[in-house]
Amino acid sequence: MAVLNGLNRRLLLIAFVGGAITILLIYRDQKAASPHIKTADDLLKIVMKVSGGKERYNNIKSISFKKSFHLYQEDGTVEIDRVELHDYDFSDETRRSISWFSGERKYEIIQRGTDLYQTINDIPDTTITKIALQNKLNAATFVLGLPYTLDSDSSTKVYNGLQDFEGAKAHKLVVTFTGSKDVWSLYYEPKTFTWLGYWVQTSDHYSLVINNEMTEVDGFQFSRKRTSYRTDSLKVRQYLRADYDYSNYKIK
Repeated sequence: MAVLNGLNRRLLLIAFVGGAITILLIYRDQKAASPHIKTADDLLKIVMKVSGGKERYNNIKSISFKKSFHLYQEDGTVEIDRVELHDYDFSDETRRSISWFSGERKYEIIQRGTDLYQTINDIPDTTITKIALQNKLNAATFVLGLPYTLDSDSSTKVYNGLQDFEGAKAHKLVVTFTGSKDVWSLYYEPKTFTWLGYWVQTSDHYSLVINNEMTEVDGFQFSRKRTSYRTDSLKVRQYLRADYDYSNYKIK
């Protein structure tokens, strides 16, 4: 009986120690996954630091890169197959340009300060509005500038903790902007804070964008390859909308 009692005590001790270790490991993992993150600003500060730093990003004089992409219709047919060259210069007045070829025709969107226009084979194109050109340029620079473009007086940010993203846990940051109905849900890896992708609700559709591969350029993290899906309101994929390949990043 004494032997059995001693054995029981040892078993209880082992179980207690094992349970304590398990709790400590869980606590350690939780701390590792969320160091001092209580608010959306906490998360964004860490994400911006990991991505290269907002102050350094604001001091960039110019960025250029090549963007190759396909847009697909719902039935899988290719809507657009294009290679664009993007060039953004912020050293003096804002100068931005996006150029591409369609057959024998060269298109270019050009901004020089407040002057904004599109050309086809170097001839001004009067069929497209300035608002449409402005929206295209702004959308391109907004996504390029993530996460720094989230740190704005016009943004409202909410941290939703660790949530599911593509079958794994990720930090979730929800952002809206004054004057816009779009709702951005951005996801970051729990420990490295790498940008995994985002889900955006616009006025007429839902898009899920996954960063399949990132690249580092001069200490900054940029997308290398990504895919985009149209989804329903529950984030269920409906069809592949686009795939993107970014290369030849150059920063000054």
